[in-house]
Order: sequence, then structure tokens, then C-alpha cells
Amino acid sequence: MTYGDTDQEDSCMTSTKTSPARSRRLTVRSVTRWASALAVLLSLAFVAQAHALPVVQNGDLTMSVGGLIQAMGEMEYVSDGVKSNAIRAYVWNIADNIYTSGSYEGYAWRLETAFGGAANANGTNGLLNLLDAYVDVPLIQDGLYLKVGQFKDPTNLESATDHSAMLFTEKSPDFNLFFNSGYEMGLAFVGHAGNFDSSLGIVQGAPNLPQRYLPEQLYLPLPLFLRIGYSNGIAEDMFHQRQTGFKAPDQVEYAVHLNGFVAANSDAGHSTLFSQMGGGIKQFSYNQDYNGNVLTSSVFNPYLSYTSAGEPVSALYYQGSIDFQLRAPLSNGKTFALQGQGSIGHFDTTVQAGDTNASDKILGQPVVAGNSYSLNIFGAELIASIQDPVWTWALRLAMVIPDAGLQGQYTATSAFVNIFANTNPIWEVTPAVSYNLNRFVKVTTEVMFMFNAPEAQDDDGNYVIAEMPSTASSTGSTYLGSNIAANFVPIGRMMLQVSF
Repeated sequence: MTYGDTDQEDSCMTSTKTSPARSRRLTVRSVTRWASALAVLLSLAFVAQAHALPVVQNGDLTMSVGGLIQAMGEMEYVSDGVKSNAIRAYVWNIADNIYTSGSYEGYAWRLETAFGGAANANGTNGLLNLLDAYVDVPLIQDGLYLKVGQFKDPTNLESATDHSAMLFTEKSPDFNLFFNSGYEMGLAFVGHAGNFDSSLGIVQGAPNLPQRYLPEQLYLPLPLFLRIGYSNGIAEDMFHQRQTGFKAPDQVEYAVHLNGFVAANSDAGHSTLFSQMGGGIKQFSYNQDYNGNVLTSSVFNPYLSYTSAGEPVSALYYQGSIDFQLRAPLSNGKTFALQGQGSIGHFDTTVQAGDTNASDKILGQPVVAGNSYSLNIFGAELIASIQDPVWTWALRLAMVIPDAGLQGQYTATSAFVNIFANTNPIWEVTPAVSYNLNRFVKVTTEVMFMFNAPEAQDDDGNYVIAEMPSTASSTGSTYLGSNIAANFVPIGRMMLQVSF
């Protein structure tokens, strides 16, 4: 498993905490100040200019350089907090990325890194600002190659979408919280035969796994992924999927794929593989480009959170999904696009003898050696859009179903905390419209409607957990009370994107 999306500052109006989108946050109670901030942001769209894209082509050598800058304003209405009202506003610096890519005598490479607020990853072993860093080694001409280095897991259509080619300001926060998949160190065989394509890879399991944490005791299966499917015209790079910015089709194109990821927990120095995979989610500045979702984080998974005489490493995690994409030409140069996926996530563990003591509890019940515990989560997403070179209209419907076992956790003080108030489906409905000023500059406006959305109470107000997962943890001194499932949370956003 892994890390998820290119969700990634400098402003004199920011607080000392950072968001899961790797930016500093602005809390404003005045709607007037919020409107002013949006006006400034919108005005930037008409003055920002992209630099020319330099391209080198010399015999067998080709090389290009590109970049991505994204700034977003947001206002949402949450439940009234102890120290704040229900209206909350933010300014996110989502991305400050630059990359180079090219090929030489059939060997292709890509190197992408993040800067500024996008590189912030407090609480980890370093600045996790390296995104793509791989080379494609040809094995069979036009049929099979080996990808070596760091790359995005292709087993989740939503997570594998290139952030510069999205219909919305970011990936679905709820879907990402439950099924996040992102960048991995490893190697993968990638091939195609006719309309069939596939990729099989083995990966490290966590991008911030330093050498001293390399697994001392390995448990099978090692982290493995597989993507296989059929495509009739949609020839997207499976490691950089696109929701927009593709060549307009002149006939109906479609693709269907099956995906899977599996890993067993392993000892890794003073920790475990799963602890490394989901550890970043505990930080307020959680970096969703990398690893962590509810099943690999002790913030949400109580079977990873209890203290014991030893670490139970006999755990298994897997994620599976089926996805489809469809594109069709419309009149007047417009394109209709539809994509969707259904996903399942599973975690199970058997507590080993010697890994418990009399005080250990999970969800209020004593931990018993030999007992097995499991969690299952489900989700689905559907995205429809109508696109032309200037305007894009899109609608996203996402739904996730928590497991009853995700409802709580025990902390070191044995204080019980509700993570999700119930196991009813969490829904998201997001209409969005984008205006392309030119091929470099785009402004996206959306309104996200969340239903049964979990919130957490912090010392300065309530937060939507899907946006700031660390606030679900009760281990911090600022935590004030049990979490809430709000019936309705509206979130308005506007984002400026400059890419070249």
C-alpha cells in the first residue's frame, strides 16, 4: 500500500498547524475576509503566466521540463465548536512541483519533486518531497518494460490520477481517507498485448522506510500489486491517469481494469511495516501523496493501536477494486467522459501469545491471545463530465462504508474515543466547473456536499476528519471530546492551477 495524491504557503495569515494537503491553514471567521481572499485568488488567474516549456531533442535523446502550481481557497460550514463558530475558511497551497522527463535509446525516465509547503511532512524521517523518480527499462520492444524506482501505485484509479489533470480541486477526501494509495519504491513489469495491458510489481511498502527500518523479519506476502484489464482506445499511462486534458476522441473509447494490492505486516527495526505505512496520518501535516488510510493507521484501526509486550505482526492488509473509463465525442467539439470504481479494503490480525497483558483492551474488550480480529470497508465512486477546450462541467458521487470496528480506539490512558459515530455510508456529492484561460492556466470552482461526515473537536474548533485525519486522534492535549457525524457539511472551493 502507500501514499495517495498530489495534495499538497507562504502567507502572513496562516496558523502554526498544517493540513493533510501539506499546506498551512488560515482560519477566518469573517465572511467578508473570506470573500476578499477569494477575490484575490480569482484575480491571480488573470495575471499568472506560465513559462515556455523547454524541450531538448538531439538524436536519440529527448527531454522536457514541466511544473505545477496550485493554490486553493475554501469555506465550509461545520458543527459549532467549543471555541469557534460553524463557518471555517482556509487557504491551501496544494502543489509546488517541478519535474523532468525524457528518453534515451528507448530508456525513459521521470523525476518529480515538490517544494515549499508541498514538501512539508512533519513527524516523518525527513522531507517527503520526492514524488516520481524512476526509469523504464525496455525488455520487449513496444510490449514489455521494467519500471524501477519510485512511482505511484496504479491499483486505484482515483489515487493514480495525475493531479494536474483533474476535474476537481483534489481527489475525494472521503474516498482518499479510506482507500488512499500513492508513491512506492520498487519495481514493476508493465506490458501490453493488443488491447490488453497489465502491471505486476513488488514494492517497499512505505516511502519513508529508512535503511535502519528495513524489515528484520519478513512475513509473506511481501507488498505486491497487480493491475490488469482491457482498453479500447483509452491509452493513458496507468501510473498517471487523466480525468481531463486528454486528446478529444472521435469515437467511443472505454477501458475496464481489475486491481489488487496485498501485504503482510513485518518487523522493521523498532517498528513494523504497517506502522510506517500509516504513521504519517497521525500528523496534522499528513502528506497524502504518500502512505496511510484508515486500515493502516492506528488513529482509526484499533488493532494497531493497543500497547502490549510485543508488536503483533501477523497482520494482513489487502485492497481490491474494479474500475472503468468511457469517453465519447459530442457535438460542437465537446467530449463526454465517465469513470467509476468499486473498492474493498480488508485487514485482519491474530494476536500471538506473548503479545498481550492483562490490561490490554480493544474497543473495551480484553485482548485474548489466539483471537482473530478483522476489518472490512467498502466504497464506490462515479465521475461524469462534459469537456471542451475552454469549459469543463463535472459531477462526482462518492460513498464509503466504515467497519463497526473503526468506531473507536483505546489510547495509552485507556480513554475510549468514537472515530465514526455510526457505520452508515458517508456520502459526497461534488459539482464542479473549470475555466481554462489558456493551455497553462485553469480556474476550478466546486461545491462539495458531505453527508454523515465525521468531524473531530480540537481546541480551536471542529474539523472534517477526511480533510484533517490527525484530528481524529485523542492522544493530543488539545482534544476536547468525542467525534461527531454531521448530517450535512457544505464545502465551497476555488482553485487556481498553473501548469506547464
